[in-house]
Amino acid sequence: MIGDDYYPAIIDPDTFDAVQEERFRRASALGRIREPKEDKAAIYPTTFHIIEGTQIYDDPFAQAAYAYSLIESEV
Repeated sequence: MIGDDYYPAIIDPDTFDAVQEERFRRASALGRIREPKEDKAAIYPTTFHIIEGTQIYDDPFAQAAYAYSLIESEV
C-alpha cells in the first residue's frame, strides 16, 4: 500500500509499480487477462399480442403465469 491521507505508506511508489507490472506479467503468462467484450446493442420488442385465455386457476400466481405464457412478441 502506498498510502493516502489516512494510512501511512508501507512501500514506496517505485516498488508498488514494479509489483503491479510483475502481477500483470504473471497473469498474462497464465492467460488470466480478460479484455472487455463489446456490448451489442439490445433490440427490445415493442409490439406484442396476446392469445385469448381459456383456463382459470384458483391460485393467482398460476393464473398470472398462464396469462404471461399467452403473450407473444411480434418481432
